[in-house]
Amino acid sequence: MGFVLGFLGACLGIVAGVGIIVAVIYIKVRSVVGPANMKELAEVAKNAKNIEQQEYMREKNVGGITKLIEPVIIRDFGDFNKDFLFSKVEKNLIKIFTAIECKSIDEIKNDDDLIYMYSTIRDKIKDIKDNNVNIKYDDVQFHAHAIKDYSKSDGKATITLSSTLEYYYSNDSDKHAEKKFAGLKKQTRYTTQFVYVYDETKFKYNQKAITISCPNCGAPLNKLGAGNCQYCGTYIKPINLKGWYMVSYKEDYK
Repeated sequence: MGFVLGFLGACLGIVAGVGIIVAVIYIKVRSVVGPANMKELAEVAKNAKNIEQQEYMREKNVGGITKLIEPVIIRDFGDFNKDFLFSKVEKNLIKIFTAIECKSIDEIKNDDDLIYMYSTIRDKIKDIKDNNVNIKYDDVQFHAHAIKDYSKSDGKATITLSSTLEYYYSNDSDKHAEKKFAGLKKQTRYTTQFVYVYDETKFKYNQKAITISCPNCGAPLNKLGAGNCQYCGTYIKPINLKGWYMVSYKEDYK
């Protein structure tokens, strides 16, 4: 009992000591800058927080040069439809957000539109599970899309897109941000990339940022056609690469 009382007394002493130090610092600063300036400093701090919150809620500008790049893409792919690709961005991001919220890859692993994204999403979910993090994206709404870049090499064409959107975001691993932006709707921007494999003889799965994994065990696949996973034996249906598939996504305005 005496030990407990002694321990509590020590804790109270530390708290009191910290309080005295804070009070001394406050009095010292007040004596230097003056009461009027102390009030001004408090207003500056408050205004800085308000500015940060306003920026958080400000609709972001989409970055891209669609009018310049679109004709080049149409020259190579006559049936290209930017609006169809923009709709894919929205559908895929919603699927990804949902998977992250639910901490489940089940709805993703058999989704042909996300065949290149399976490993990335699986690893993201594993990470948030391991760290016991809860993330939510509520009331997601998209504003605008634009084409940022286009290239062709190694049997594939790549389109980079910029998209602006908003949602109520929650991440309980960042308590400071949770408190600062509580109840505020976040305005942000994402960059996504889509690939079209036009020459399978030149395309290789081990190209940077492009892999296809077994939906059962997650092992990388080495064949385009139907077959079985060489690691777990799961049957893999033929993959039609003649289409635009998402290979990456990134929030580029935080």
